[in-house]
Amino acid sequence: MDYQGKTLIDYFEILRKDFKLFLLPFTIILVLSILFALTLPSIYRAQGTILVESQQIPDDLIRSTIRTFADERIQIIKQLVMTRENLLRIIDKYNLYKSNVPKQQTDQERLEKIRKNIFVHLVNDLQRNMRFRGRPNSITFVVAFEHEKPDIAQKVANELVTLFLQENMKTRTARATETTEFLTAEAEKLREQINIIELQVAEFKQKNEQSLPENLDLNTQMLERAQNTLREIERDIKSEEEQLSYLEVQLASLQMSVPDDENSPLTPQQQLTLLRSQLVDLSNRYGPKHPDIRKIRHQIQVLERKIKNNQESKTNSHSNNPATMLIEAKIRSSQEKILSLKKQENELRETISDLQQRIMQTPHVERGLKALERDYDNLKAKYDDLIAKATEATLSQSMEEQSKAERFTLIEPPVFPEEPVRPNRLKLLLLGFMFSFASGVGLVIAKDELKGGIRNVRQLSRLTKSTPLVSIGYIENEQDRIEQKRQKRRTVILLIILALTLIAIIHFAYKPLDEIILIINNRF
Repeated sequence: MDYQGKTLIDYFEILRKDFKLFLLPFTIILVLSILFALTLPSIYRAQGTILVESQQIPDDLIRSTIRTFADERIQIIKQLVMTRENLLRIIDKYNLYKSNVPKQQTDQERLEKIRKNIFVHLVNDLQRNMRFRGRPNSITFVVAFEHEKPDIAQKVANELVTLFLQENMKTRTARATETTEFLTAEAEKLREQINIIELQVAEFKQKNEQSLPENLDLNTQMLERAQNTLREIERDIKSEEEQLSYLEVQLASLQMSVPDDENSPLTPQQQLTLLRSQLVDLSNRYGPKHPDIRKIRHQIQVLERKIKNNQESKTNSHSNNPATMLIEAKIRSSQEKILSLKKQENELRETISDLQQRIMQTPHVERGLKALERDYDNLKAKYDDLIAKATEATLSQSMEEQSKAERFTLIEPPVFPEEPVRPNRLKLLLLGFMFSFASGVGLVIAKDELKGGIRNVRQLSRLTKSTPLVSIGYIENEQDRIEQKRQKRRTVILLIILALTLIAIIHFAYKPLDEIILIINNRF
């Protein structure tokens, strides 16, 4: 049946008629809310505030080797502090999470509980940060712990704050030490490589000492002097050979006797004189390396050896002639001088060849030497850079050990918490009251909607769009009164059963009644 358009008065009328039905969920839910609000354990929070102070010494003098951001480092230290070993030690030290039930809690369960009760967060308050030492760029963070007992909360918070301060110092010092050791080890490796390169450079220079680039100018000058000397010796040899030829011609004119028959063979001395005359004539026209000149010289040498051998077996008819003896002495002197000059010529040619070879090898030697020196310079530059960094790292390590670098400073130690941070019992009671009231009203309205029908004259008037002539109320009889009494008895019994069931559920499923009573007494 459609009887839409109910007013607020209609709803109040429905609530008045079914007020007992309203009281049932209202009372149950309100009692449960009160019990829940009163029996929830109080949670106390103790917290300490730590300031991250910047480096005491200017960065342009000494730079710290730890370049991570403060918030990142706080998270790293948090992970180091909240290790299994540290947390279990704290749990055992303060006897946390001791279970009242026979079942023993595992370490993992206790670790999960303590991790949920530890809080570490940055303080995003610029004015608060500026208040500490006037540093607007300083960072503060809070380390807090929550527990049912305020003294335990304070002690554990102090323990955590101490671990944070110690771990920060230990971590920064360890990182600075590791950096110094790493740079020192790398520098030592480079130094060994530099020693190897230096040894290679020394061996290379020793092996190619005559062809080194710095000796190129000296070798070039020596080559020029040797070539000039060679040309002078060649001129001297040529002059001496001409002189020797002239002397031999003179000697031959004294020793030679012309044969009567033109067809008779020439003596060796005559052949030697003739060949020397031809050599003089050819030397005026050709150079010393001309084939004809070389051929005549070879023939002259053969005849000279032959004549020398013949002179040992017989005595010359003109040997006692002073003029002949003088010319022969000059010839011998000229021959000795020619031999000496030729020996010098050969030595100079070997020297020139050696110098030319040195000069030709100089570019190759220079390339090899530059490659070694380039490797040496690169390694030396890296070594010098590492030594500078290692020195800087050593200063940074000393600064960390003396707490002159960025550090954690405790500015607000954990104090004894006097008031719990939760639960907000007044808020819970208010929410419980609102929920119980809404549940009662909702149950009454739901019953009315399901039952339907017209409850009063106003609904009838809105439905028929006319006003009734008269309204007669419901007249109760004896049977109705008896039924009402029975209904009341059933309701009382139902409420008693419901109350007993609710008490049993609270006792066995939530908390024992004696504990609930003790908690409520402590509250008041």
